[in-house]
Amino acid sequence: MMDADEQIPRFLINSAGEPFTGEISDLRTKFESLSNTARKQYRDDNAEAIVSHAAARLLIVAGPGSGKSYLFRARISRWLTQSEDVQIYVSSFVRKLVHDLETEIANDHNITDDDRLRVTISTLHTLARSTVERSGGTRAHPLRHHVQVIAGDWEALVWADALQFRTDLGARDYAQGELARQFHTEELRSEPEWEALREVYAVLGRFYNAVGFADMIVLAREAIDEQPELNQHLLWIVDEYQDFNIAEDHLVRSLTEQVTGVLIAGDDEQVLYQELKSSIPEIIVSYYSESQFANGMLPFCSRCGYFVCLAASAFIQNHRAPNAIDKVFLPLKVDTSAAKVQVVAAFQPTSAVDYIAKFIEDHRSELEAHIALMQAGEEVDPFLLVLTPEKTARFYRDHHANEQLSKLLGEFSVVSTGHTSDYWKVATFCTVAWTPGDNFGFRKALHYQGVAIARVHELIELALSEGCSLSELQNEPEVEALATLAGTVGDLMEEDSSDPAMKSASVAALISIDDQIKLASELATDPIGILDDLGEEESQEAIETSGDVAAVEMMTIFRSKGLSAHHVIIIGCDDVNLGRTSALTFFVGMTRARKTLHLVTSMRAGGSSRAADFVLELPSEFCDYVEYKKSGRVTTNLGSRQSFVHLLGRWNSASRRR
Repeated sequence: MMDADEQIPRFLINSAGEPFTGEISDLRTKFESLSNTARKQYRDDNAEAIVSHAAARLLIVAGPGSGKSYLFRARISRWLTQSEDVQIYVSSFVRKLVHDLETEIANDHNITDDDRLRVTISTLHTLARSTVERSGGTRAHPLRHHVQVIAGDWEALVWADALQFRTDLGARDYAQGELARQFHTEELRSEPEWEALREVYAVLGRFYNAVGFADMIVLAREAIDEQPELNQHLLWIVDEYQDFNIAEDHLVRSLTEQVTGVLIAGDDEQVLYQELKSSIPEIIVSYYSESQFANGMLPFCSRCGYFVCLAASAFIQNHRAPNAIDKVFLPLKVDTSAAKVQVVAAFQPTSAVDYIAKFIEDHRSELEAHIALMQAGEEVDPFLLVLTPEKTARFYRDHHANEQLSKLLGEFSVVSTGHTSDYWKVATFCTVAWTPGDNFGFRKALHYQGVAIARVHELIELALSEGCSLSELQNEPEVEALATLAGTVGDLMEEDSSDPAMKSASVAALISIDDQIKLASELATDPIGILDDLGEEESQEAIETSGDVAAVEMMTIFRSKGLSAHHVIIIGCDDVNLGRTSALTFFVGMTRARKTLHLVTSMRAGGSSRAADFVLELPSEFCDYVEYKKSGRVTTNLGSRQSFVHLLGRWNSASRRR
């Protein structure tokens, strides 16, 4: 029960799209004064007010762990009860969020089995590929059934094929990333060279019957504009909108222009993909200013520990851009007994690695219980996330600390739902044997066989000129050799009598296989069959395999979007390494932590000399400043930020004197 004298703020829903900007400070003060009971009650009532709001178009501003999944589920339930035949589409850029929402919908007892069939949940790229598949491409870019996805290493390979048509152009000046940027931004460069390369890329796309991640978005939007009837869904939920780019926003606007209900959610201060795919936080900010969208806000975080949330909230307030959406981000539960943010000083990288090792040892029983839950499918997030500003911890090379860290974390293997590259290599050769007209599969197999790209180009030009597939080329030794080899691999996979281990060993004698034992295990659980649409399966997996993780996982802060963990340790929190990280990325990293957050600074880490400014900006009342000594494995409380800074200064001076 709430106290009778508690002043409960109004619910955060503005019908006419008015921003909350003018009252955010006052609202934050009111929320901070609420008891735990009142906070929880307000969170639930506020969510219900948003869910039940009559607005056809809603924008929800929601910080990390603020309850979007519940809101989506409740809105879906409401829509399902309002109509017996309405179709709902839910889409997000983050694959794990799609997986989590699918699980929650499947376990929601308020949604019947029949109603679940009316709800489609996928990534935006799955939606785009499905649209292109059903449309047969566009009038200008026709495609056949079973459109495949150019993903991973194949993106570079296909672009290299395109550049073979213009060997006068350097790959450095005409990079695949620049082509993707043009699609992302819908700003197609007008130089004759780029116009020619885009045309060649389109020709190859039709020849391979395949699309890349960037161009499939544009093609899907063009297909919807040409054939509006392709969109059968009248109600839409689109999440993580801060990470959408211009092309993706254009697609969503085309899909939702004539529908009866739209809910868009996101947080412009969690944008991470500006460099990767030209995402623009200003897009979601523009929705916040559109009067046809009612604005809602979720103010309480139920994920992060009390002091972690307070520290992250204070940090992002200090780094809020002038045009950012002003918002409330507060812990759902006041818990002064919770662990404060651990700001850790380690003399050198090996000490930092030992800090992580000791943390794992001290939490071994909890970790093993967590692993059991992951193996049972009851837990999908890691127990411990070790986050780094870089892809590899190269800044820990001092005394081979990076190798020690890799060995330490290598104990914890990922239980993946996706197939290995060996499996798809075998499947590629089977595709050549069983579906010889699949030019993309044939191209991949030529690559596996080491056929030079210049020679492959000759074969492609010949096939294009003759209007045939690669497999139909006559008197070409590489084609004949591949057909023979693929036929043998296909025959091996068709044999019912051979056990998976024998199949794996036999195929390894024909083509290069990295892990025969793992391949045998995969063939036992998912045999490659002649009736399978292997290109379809691989393309779908390229989009949907949800970044599976281990119970203890190291990754970049950037890649951690969509994840959370009981404990988070961010290494490289110094002026050099974290100094290259944006404030928004650091905020995302901090808010992955459910219980404890550790920010580790070590001297001699890639030339570091002091702690990162981001770390020193955190309010000291939310932090414990500690020193970790590898000798004796002792953690000592330093008492204050000043003592922490002074200690690092002494260490840096000592290092310079050496």
